[in-house]
Amino acid sequence: MSQQQAQIDALEHLLIGLLKTSAISVPHSVVFEKAEASLMSEDGPPGTTEKTAARQYLEHLKQQF
Repeated sequence: MSQQQAQIDALEHLLIGLLKTSAISVPHSVVFEKAEASLMSEDGPPGTTEKTAARQYLEHLKQQF
């Protein structure tokens, strides 16, 4: 496993842990909407293919809830 993949896995598990914690008062849907908006903005990945792949993976994460 590459260092980059290990970092991604750690961040994914951190995000899921935070979203599953009842102490967070922001609805999951709002978090995912903001993440998608950020991915599609100029702050997101550079190309259409990358943006689409990132959005699809975000949808995969959303399905875990």
